[in-house]
Amino acid sequence: MMKKHLFYKLGSKIYPLRWYIIILWVVIILACVPLLINIVAPFKTTGFKDENSQSAKTQEYIDKKLGYDSANKFLIIYQSNHLRANQSLFNKKIKQSLSGLENFPIKHDIFLPSDNKHQISKDKHSAYVVVIVKSQEPLDADMLAKFTAAIKKPSNMTIEMGGQAIFVREINKETQHDLYKADFIATPVAIITLLVVFGSLTAALLPILLGGGCALIILTALYILGESWTLSVYTLNIALLLGLCLSLDYSLFIISRFREELHNGIDISEAIAITAETAGKAIFFSGLAVLISISALFLFPINILFSMAVGGIVAVVVAVITAVIVLPAFLAVLKNKINLFSIHLPGKNKGHHSPAWRWLAEKVVAHPLYFFFPILILLLLLGYPFLSAKFGVSDYRITPKESESRQFFNTYEEEFDVKSLTPILLLIQSPHHYILSQDSLSKIYTLVQKLKDHPSIDGISGVVSSDGKLTKKQYINLYSTPKKFLAANIKKLLATTTGYSFAVLNVSSNYESNDAQTIQLVKTLRNTKVSAGLTMEITGTPALNVDVLTRISQILPWALLWIMVFTYLILLLLLRSLFIPIKAILMNLLSLSACYGALVLVFQDGYLAKYLNFEPQGMLDISLLVIIFCALFGFSMDYEVFLLSRIKEAYEKNGHHNNKSIISGIERSSRIITSAALIVIFICGSFLVADVLMVKAFGLGIAVAIFVDAFLIRTLLVPSTMVLLKEWNWYLPKWLDKILPKL
Repeated sequence: MMKKHLFYKLGSKIYPLRWYIIILWVVIILACVPLLINIVAPFKTTGFKDENSQSAKTQEYIDKKLGYDSANKFLIIYQSNHLRANQSLFNKKIKQSLSGLENFPIKHDIFLPSDNKHQISKDKHSAYVVVIVKSQEPLDADMLAKFTAAIKKPSNMTIEMGGQAIFVREINKETQHDLYKADFIATPVAIITLLVVFGSLTAALLPILLGGGCALIILTALYILGESWTLSVYTLNIALLLGLCLSLDYSLFIISRFREELHNGIDISEAIAITAETAGKAIFFSGLAVLISISALFLFPINILFSMAVGGIVAVVVAVITAVIVLPAFLAVLKNKINLFSIHLPGKNKGHHSPAWRWLAEKVVAHPLYFFFPILILLLLLGYPFLSAKFGVSDYRITPKESESRQFFNTYEEEFDVKSLTPILLLIQSPHHYILSQDSLSKIYTLVQKLKDHPSIDGISGVVSSDGKLTKKQYINLYSTPKKFLAANIKKLLATTTGYSFAVLNVSSNYESNDAQTIQLVKTLRNTKVSAGLTMEITGTPALNVDVLTRISQILPWALLWIMVFTYLILLLLLRSLFIPIKAILMNLLSLSACYGALVLVFQDGYLAKYLNFEPQGMLDISLLVIIFCALFGFSMDYEVFLLSRIKEAYEKNGHHNNKSIISGIERSSRIITSAALIVIFICGSFLVADVLMVKAFGLGIAVAIFVDAFLIRTLLVPSTMVLLKEWNWYLPKWLDKILPKL
């Protein structure tokens, strides 16, 4: 007799309210549709920095004082096969190309290659122009379109444009495109898999219907939240992937349990109540485990992680409510018609027992050590590549090779020095004196001379440069000249690098921004002492990256502790066992290590890069690893909870016989678990066609982890471990059993 606990009572309320629930769900779906016309509009591609770090605050100070957001700096490369950049016709064509900016409504400064030889390539056939738009906010889509339209392509020359604003525009476009591509691939594959699992067209299409509804609600909720909060554009794809996977998984568990109860002759209302008490409760606790894991992202003061936490929580809440309340309402209406349009597949077992899985479970139970050690060794080997992982922050290479931004960066890398695009910025301040006074300039000159010979520094530029063209005295004489008599290029330099009491110096590294040498250079500069009367703060992409890496490494242990402690408590409450939650956590760590090992091989070392159409960055984005950890740690609990719930149910029914309950639980749940896993793998696999590298990596990482989790850990390692633990599996002190609430 089913004990009438909380979830049984919830299930018994759904049947009489079924039509109200369905009508409300349909109304919500219809209300979501109009908001999806321009779904990416409120989202940002920024958010990879620690907003509380000194480097972020320094960058904000510079932007505010100089009167423009750093995202409003544009570079335009001009190339000619016949003309050289030092010829007057080349420069005339550039000026004609930029003449349309005269009517651009926002004030801007233009830095021509004729004023700076560093803007001319070695072969003299390429040169770039720098345009700084003096706006405190990044240009919106309309203003950016006007800006790019104002720049015309000169005859017989090629032109390529880059900058953070253009990069953002392309990421937004590619993200929306990736959503459509993934949906186009994943939906038919999911339908076929569900059709094979259920053998009924009605049962197969119902999860797709509800999954589509979940997707609409998730995207709309994020759109609304994005209007008030700063959310990363990457949230869309990853929240949608998580929501779809959980929705389809949960639908499988609910529908399979409901059909099993109907097969046992239970009436509809009772079948709904029992399904809620069993599968519904397991789903609730699984969702709670995912929520706890994802909420750990709130501990990090980094916007992309905050965004993923918001997106993940929205996805989980929508998926759980849909599975536990909306889906049973549909089942209550369909009743036995859930089996309508049955398809008889050859060799498919019509019952709810699986002879093949029973056979495998019996083998594992009979010889647990034959399975335990080989699988454990295999999983450790899969995770081994992670020991050589290198961490960093993503750069322009996350965009597809065909994109405008990527082509710009590739050209810049060929003709100039791409490292100069991400310099270290030194904010030099003279709190009590004019920064261009003789005393301050002398001290800045001394600092530049001190730093210029550092082996990691390629060059320093600003009001004082390391090129040796001018002496200290010449700099003092130059800047003592009244501004109205200064050359136009010097006026622009001062306007974009100095204020009354501060100056910004650009330090170009000999290495890329994520390289260990550049990271060490940032630390060296921070420890460099400046002359009395001056202060120095460090910012720029390399410094921002260092602070992100440092901050994440500081908080990560606390996030892990948060996840593991609360996951343990949730499983303790659900399974009423002291040791099984510990085992579950260790199993999750094994699937995570396999996932990270695969990410190192593919996205750091470049295996399969040719086939997956991306350029390896030589490191892993540390933010992505944290997101995957938090999402996957909860996600893996999905299968663990469902499997152990069935084993515990059998354990209580057959007189606490450990081995029999393991065989029964595996037999009744493994087909559904592996089918659910296949759907998740196909959905995540569909994101491998994504053009944005972070989305591609997330899809591969989750797919690998779920494959390992469902086909190796849950079906082989978990049962063999439980056989070895014997009666300790379900050990719970009597005093603890009395105080734990029974849900």
